[in-house]
Amino acid sequence: MVKTKIKKVLKKVIDRNLYKRIIYTKYLEKKPISERKIFYEAYHGESMTGNTFAVFIHLLHDPRFKDYQHIWAIKDFSVIQEEFRHVPNITFVHYQSVSYIIHLATAKYLINDTTFPSYFQKRKEQIYANMWHGTPLKTMGLDIKNKGFADHKNIQRNFLLTDYMISPNQFTYEKLLKSHDIFTIYNGEVVNIGYPRVDLMFKADWDQLRKKLSIAAHKKVILYAPTWRGTIGGKKNESAKLLQDVQFIQQSVGDDYIVLLKSHYYAHRFFTEQGADHICIPNEMDTNELLSIVDVLITDYSSIFFDFLPTNRPILFYAYDEEEYMEKRGTYIPLSDLPGPICKTVSDIVDRLLHIDEVKKNYERTYQDFLRRFCYHDDGKATKRFVDVVFFRKTSEYVVKTVTNKTKILLYGGGFLNNGITASVTNLLKSIDYSAYDVTLIDYGNIKEEKINNMKAIHREVHIIHRVGTWNATVLEKFRHKFFLQKGIYKDWMRRIIPTKMYKRELERMIGLSKFDIGIDFSGYSPFWATLFAFGDFKRKSIFLHSDMIKEREKKINNKYPHRKNLKVIFSLYRFYDNVLSVSKLTHEQNKQNLKHYIGEYTKKMDYVINSIDYNNILSKKEEYQYEFAMEPDLSFTKKLASSSSYPMPSNTHINFITIGRLGPEKDHAKLIQAFSTLSSQNKNVRLYIVGDGVLKEQLAKQVKDLALDKKVFFTGQLSNPYGLLNQCDCFVLSSNQEGQPMVLLEALVLKKPVIVTDIPGSRSVVEGGYGLIVENSVEGLTDGMKQFIDGNKINQREFDYESYRNDAINMFYEKVCRLDE
Repeated sequence: MVKTKIKKVLKKVIDRNLYKRIIYTKYLEKKPISERKIFYEAYHGESMTGNTFAVFIHLLHDPRFKDYQHIWAIKDFSVIQEEFRHVPNITFVHYQSVSYIIHLATAKYLINDTTFPSYFQKRKEQIYANMWHGTPLKTMGLDIKNKGFADHKNIQRNFLLTDYMISPNQFTYEKLLKSHDIFTIYNGEVVNIGYPRVDLMFKADWDQLRKKLSIAAHKKVILYAPTWRGTIGGKKNESAKLLQDVQFIQQSVGDDYIVLLKSHYYAHRFFTEQGADHICIPNEMDTNELLSIVDVLITDYSSIFFDFLPTNRPILFYAYDEEEYMEKRGTYIPLSDLPGPICKTVSDIVDRLLHIDEVKKNYERTYQDFLRRFCYHDDGKATKRFVDVVFFRKTSEYVVKTVTNKTKILLYGGGFLNNGITASVTNLLKSIDYSAYDVTLIDYGNIKEEKINNMKAIHREVHIIHRVGTWNATVLEKFRHKFFLQKGIYKDWMRRIIPTKMYKRELERMIGLSKFDIGIDFSGYSPFWATLFAFGDFKRKSIFLHSDMIKEREKKINNKYPHRKNLKVIFSLYRFYDNVLSVSKLTHEQNKQNLKHYIGEYTKKMDYVINSIDYNNILSKKEEYQYEFAMEPDLSFTKKLASSSSYPMPSNTHINFITIGRLGPEKDHAKLIQAFSTLSSQNKNVRLYIVGDGVLKEQLAKQVKDLALDKKVFFTGQLSNPYGLLNQCDCFVLSSNQEGQPMVLLEALVLKKPVIVTDIPGSRSVVEGGYGLIVENSVEGLTDGMKQFIDGNKINQREFDYESYRNDAINMFYEKVCRLDE
């Protein structure tokens, strides 16, 4: 009674999705697996059809499975065929109901042709077979034109959780795994055996099907099976065209044919409203069984034609919107290469139907080529092969592994905002030897334009896994997690309180069966990722420190401390890493000294790895605006460079100083502006370019205005390519109060720019030894440094060997982060 009341209260006080995850987690953790339970889902519960249905029918009639329980997830029970409604060992559950969740968590076998919800994660004892639903003609995942950056994330996640990916041919599994960016990290098995659903076409009862559809024996069947193109809000207009086309075709071909439509659920509903549902194939009827009685197939971009090929009957492709579809989506195979004519109008379709024997003759060679390439397993025995491999673990020549034996790295790279960490991780990923390492970047699924633009610069060999959904956790774990976020884990007894199992579970929910040797939290600022990597199953774990972390903890912006709470938690996690790595030697020494109070003996894990540099990218972009700068500019000449701000170009009639970095307190642009004000009062030909954006932009702009420097200090905003402007300026100045190892200094040195820096460890680590001028961290120090440059003093005593530097950086990374032989 008490438990029932608690459940009722929980339902009221928490949202339904959270309640589902709590229930699901309870059954994941507390309830045993039902060894003889098989859970089926087709098209997100829309029907009982396709590959899933084919396997179900086979197992239902196989005496070896007579004691098994079959669970079907269904959205609308009206699609259930009458013959299955009252069979004792078949259970139907509403899609995503509590019953659905319980069976999903406890069934031994999980069979799906699309994806399970984002909260799903496979238990080690479960077996998940993903059968997908067709050979892809349409582009998938990353290959889709004009798609969202992470639209494929739950499909990707489901594939990573899959034990067996069932494929009809090599083309299909390669396209699916590569377009979802997991080909070499997919740790399940590809079972390249053909699609069970095609078996249904070979075994269908023709007479029974014709009787069910009231098709006279003398009539030939034309099936129109188009791809769904519309949106829910715009379904009516698309459906109206379908109805008109079907009616026109039927009227044109006469009584010898019957024209049927296999439509999407929404189109079907429209036909019912119009009193024309007799044209539509019932939703509960399996498409592949239907194909057995079809004489001519009309389709467009649907994969249905691949299944139809073994009939050796003609196919017409009705691509009335080809140009639009290609622009929005695209196909893997040019339409001109398909085994049938491409028709742009319904009249073209009718003309081809009236000359169908000629069509068949003209496309015979192409048709046979497609059969050999895509249908070499279509012999009616795919389901048997599936059962042998998945249920009886029989070895098969058709089982393929795509995972590589390279050292595998999983890395979180930060928010990919416009900052030094983004530049640093991007450069690192461009430096790695991908013949030896397989690298995966894991990231939040929230995508912003700034982030997308920066992530496009990532090396093409890097996989990107996007997080979708959220924690599966019990109520108690949630409370324990909140305690951890308040207190950290500084004492041994605290470790018994924090929900370590919840953290491991979350990482497994995201990466599935994939195994990674090395885990790297490259950001070092997110408690979420720092926690997951700290307790993740890696052979070696590293976390990076990109600044003086105590100063970062105390950094204040708009009277708030953005990092204080997070870093309190993260400091306590350092002990669970193998390496705690600063990005320069001097910053490492500073952090080691300052963090003693927080991590005690674990400072022995602290070391440093310098940032890598992509000098080829810098040098290739330095002349991008050279022709603009060659003009004779004056203060009235302005030019926009990927920015909302206008500013004059540098000229040789001025002494042009430049600084690059986010407009935050740690960079202390206010100090630089004040120093420049003093300088400009003594020298009328100086200019200062401030590149970047940030929270202090308005405050700094007001300072410039108050000092009457509007015509000498220019805010460019964030530049996608700052190197052209940097290259045209005379001297780079960095006024920071704290840095780890400033990427902008390295970039300036690659371009052989004189550099002036304030005396802080991160900046000193780059320029000491003659690579730049180090000045007192004050207004006076910066003023004096800029005066020295104007007076002709040589700022840089030595030339920066960026090739040797990059080699040193990546070798440090290999030695300290990637070495597994200790």
